[in-house]
Amino acid sequence: MKKVYRSLILVIAMAAMASCNSNKKAAVSEDGTEVVKVRTPEETVASQEEEKDSIISVEGKVSEINNGKDGYTAILSTEDGVYFATISIPNLKDPKQYRAVKIGETIKVTGDSWKMENDNYITVRELHQ
Repeated sequence: MKKVYRSLILVIAMAAMASCNSNKKAAVSEDGTEVVKVRTPEETVASQEEEKDSIISVEGKVSEINNGKDGYTAILSTEDGVYFATISIPNLKDPKQYRAVKIGETIKVTGDSWKMENDNYITVRELHQ
């Protein structure tokens, strides 16, 4: 019985180590399933250049707030569209800027932005007063 457990643990450890070095890009679709795309080395270099974060400032009205472990995600409605702004103390340049916002409040944020599928995301580095 001990041999079976050791073998099982060894197989799980090997699978975990092999998956860490893989070249996969995962995304979670709206229905909660995970979609994984394996990239070739040529695609990886080009994709990394395209996926580089850009720093932007956005001002918008808070339409929804989703509380998380270290902060919250405020969904901002702007003239340019909708942004999912992740606001947390660890991500802010100055932790003293952290504050709770309310639905309906207009806020301005600056941070790293990226796009996943058709959604715009911002990791907030500055929460302006």
